[in-house]
Amino acid sequence: MDKDAQVIDYPHILFLNPIAMSLSRFLPIALAGSLLLAGCAGNPLRSYDAEMQSTVTLVRTGQIDQALDQLEKNNKPLFASDAPRDKDGKAKEKTVLDSISGRDILYYLEKGELLCLKKDYEGSRDSWLVADEIVRTWEDEYRTNPTKVLGEIGAFLVSDRVRRYDGQDYEKVFLSAKLTLDHILLGNFDHARIEMKKTYEREKLIESFREKEYEKIKEEQDKQGVKTDLKDLAAKGYPLDELDSPEVRELKNGFQNAFAHYLAGYFFEVTGEYSLAEPGYRNALALQPNSRLIKEKVGKVGRNQPGPNEADVLFVVESGFAPAWKSVTIPLPIPVNGRWVATPLSFPVLKSEGKSFMPNSLKVNGKELPVETLVNVDAMARRQLKDQLPGIMGRTMVRAIAKSALQYQAQKNAGPVAGLLVGIASVVTEQADERAWRTLPERLAVARAILPRGTVPIEFQTGAGVYKTEVTVGDRLTVIPIRLANGAVYVGQPRIEAGAGMFTEEPVKPAKRKARAGK
Repeated sequence: MDKDAQVIDYPHILFLNPIAMSLSRFLPIALAGSLLLAGCAGNPLRSYDAEMQSTVTLVRTGQIDQALDQLEKNNKPLFASDAPRDKDGKAKEKTVLDSISGRDILYYLEKGELLCLKKDYEGSRDSWLVADEIVRTWEDEYRTNPTKVLGEIGAFLVSDRVRRYDGQDYEKVFLSAKLTLDHILLGNFDHARIEMKKTYEREKLIESFREKEYEKIKEEQDKQGVKTDLKDLAAKGYPLDELDSPEVRELKNGFQNAFAHYLAGYFFEVTGEYSLAEPGYRNALALQPNSRLIKEKVGKVGRNQPGPNEADVLFVVESGFAPAWKSVTIPLPIPVNGRWVATPLSFPVLKSEGKSFMPNSLKVNGKELPVETLVNVDAMARRQLKDQLPGIMGRTMVRAIAKSALQYQAQKNAGPVAGLLVGIASVVTEQADERAWRTLPERLAVARAILPRGTVPIEFQTGAGVYKTEVTVGDRLTVIPIRLANGAVYVGQPRIEAGAGMFTEEPVKPAKRKARAGK
């Protein structure tokens, strides 16, 4: 902290920020409310990571139905009420857009992933569409009233957790990619086209938002005389070096998704729309400039076409789970009543599940296909946190100054008990935001080949044995999703003509034993 930074006394803060006066009444209420809401949907102070640990464990062991039950148990609305109605008068699920007690975006993100693994593509798509509605509401709010979205005075004065969670930046873009994939698996190509266009627009909007958010936070810091230096965090034990690995530095940003653009290139090439396929591949190459698989396609769209009884097949291989967001407390100096005081402040850190196994190749119909990673979600999350940490640090310090002022004022006007209550509430509400899409894979890779139509055998290493099964190659466009969940393997199958999509799932056998072929 710069010693020349402006020292701000409490009366000055309260005079400049009269809205903060109401916070002295809100903080004790927030403390009681957090206890009442514990374990309920819509509770901003819940420990989301703790809730999801059991769900992730169930996915690892192939128990998807139990994982869905656990998700429902953790997201029961606190208050029962009549379901909201859509424009046609039909009942719909209650979300945070309807009420603070409604289910949040994470419920629909996780549910969509679990249903996709379960084989219910329609249910998966519908759940992700609800999540997408929440993201689109945020986008519309930003487009029509950016000042309101950027202001978020509640987040500055109470906690980042009280904000409506609209998804991490990389989650917003991944949601579009997942919806595109579901539409393709269901054979809804027109909807897939719409989603691909929306992915590009979403990336540009996120880029604009973050630039303006940074300016807004800096303006607020300047008003309060707060200066931030990440070296102060590192000096107090914050693991800043974990956000600066080579994989993180190589990323252009923390939200653009190379797979989403490669999928667009593949889709438009296979459907014969070459002028749209080329930009998809070029956008993907800009994000993954060393990718051999992408380089093979840039400038060469349409050169290697399948024969009359063949199809261009894309294998989408996902492994592991996205990192958890945790809250850690770091003491930093802030101006308190005319002097600098070391104050415990909370900041987010990332905890990986452990590097997941990704096979080097797939053996399909007797041919070895190389597998190439296009997205590392763990690295994306770290890049996003690295880019946003100065702003998080600024918000946290401004908030700490305001809370200290309120505690001082409460004790001065209402006695030590009132000051103690505000102090306790301040500690309870000062926790970094731990919310994140936990069933998202850690890494996403692809393999591609022209294969004969019909049933073909497939096998690959899982890290605990060899997994064997069969997949069906259909007409024109076939995408086969594969998920290695650090214990269970899920192999998907797109809808072929009138047939329904299907998944097989089973735990992988222990090391040195072959996994059973898929059902």
